[in-house]
Amino acid sequence: MKNVIIVVAMGFYMALAAGLVFAGGHGRDGRMYAQAGQYESKIYGTIQTVPSGMVGIWNVNGREINVTKNTSIKEKYGRAEVGAFVEVEGISNGNTLNANKIEVKRDSREVRSIHGTIERVATDINGTWVVNGQEILVSKDTRIKEKHGRAIVGAYVEIEGVPSGKAFSARKIEVKRVQL
Repeated sequence: MKNVIIVVAMGFYMALAAGLVFAGGHGRDGRMYAQAGQYESKIYGTIQTVPSGMVGIWNVNGREINVTKNTSIKEKYGRAEVGAFVEVEGISNGNTLNANKIEVKRDSREVRSIHGTIERVATDINGTWVVNGQEILVSKDTRIKEKHGRAIVGAYVEIEGVPSGKAFSARKIEVKRVQL
């Protein structure tokens, strides 16, 4: 009987010790996090700022991304530059994501579409418009299609173009409907 109690007690002790080790904050890859509140995270978004030399604080969709020399940057589908759409994996710590890997999913020069309501039109058509809070650069080369109404404040439009810094350079603006 004494041996059974010793074996059960040892088993209980080993199970308790193993549980504490596994609950100690190890990630999938075995890394242990130094502080409580850190966790593995993955985000997708558009690069808004990149420091020269690539190492430092990036901005992806308004989130601070800490990039070090050890961060893996994969550029198979385009360059890691302002306007590129990326996947970022790392350890989240408050508002900052310490990046382990950044992978470009879509090039910054790839044509994209924006749908939304015109909030402001430049006085001479060419210039900066605002659609859903986004600055839209309209030039003499931008095609404006007004089959379903005029391109005025309140009109719902589809815009094709490419990111250009913090703005969006429009190649085509098509009015889909006019709000009354």
